[in-house]
Amino acid sequence: MSNNKKEYAFIENINGIHSLGGEIPDDFNIPKNDFLAGVQYIGLISSSDEKLDWLTFDINLVSPIYLDFEKIFMDYSNPSSPSIISPKIGSGIGSAFDDLKEDSEIVFDQVKLSLQEFEAADDDNYIEPIGIAGKPDWIQNSAIPVCPKNKKEMKFLCQLMTFGEIKTKRTNINCEDEYMQTYFDHLNFWCDGCLFVFVEPNTKTVCYFIQNT
Repeated sequence: MSNNKKEYAFIENINGIHSLGGEIPDDFNIPKNDFLAGVQYIGLISSSDEKLDWLTFDINLVSPIYLDFEKIFMDYSNPSSPSIISPKIGSGIGSAFDDLKEDSEIVFDQVKLSLQEFEAADDDNYIEPIGIAGKPDWIQNSAIPVCPKNKKEMKFLCQLMTFGEIKTKRTNINCEDEYMQTYFDHLNFWCDGCLFVFVEPNTKTVCYFIQNT
């Protein structure tokens, strides 16, 4: 990745064209999967944003964010009905959350977002963004995925942070441990991590993975 890429932060904007949370759109089909508790609807990244002029299709973000997966690749050849490329079998992937069940559901409040250019954070301009675009801020080592279709390095789309202000709209998950229940009260990625999303625009392949400390 080039170090001279501009950096952008997702900020709340009632008129924003991107979003986190919300109900699954009527015209979008969740990919068939056998993940424990399925996949969660995370939001929408719009291809109409000039700051993402390389993106050729809107991406409804979905991922099993409560499971201990490494990388998940999805085929968005039909952006309204993606399919899972790998892992082929998701039923064996574990979770730190013992209260998850096959029919567990969690839906987050929708927050509209827009992208705003910003400089790398320092002591004078520190902000805690909801997410960033332009170039990743790795929590662990650099881990640029390779597209399983054409073997090319994928392009960084966005990095979404655990953000306690995006509340849960509804859930049927009931933890016996009150502290564990707090992890289902708001959008989070492995408690305090970040969700990374990469795209290969030519093959319309999307990769999701989480890093945390």
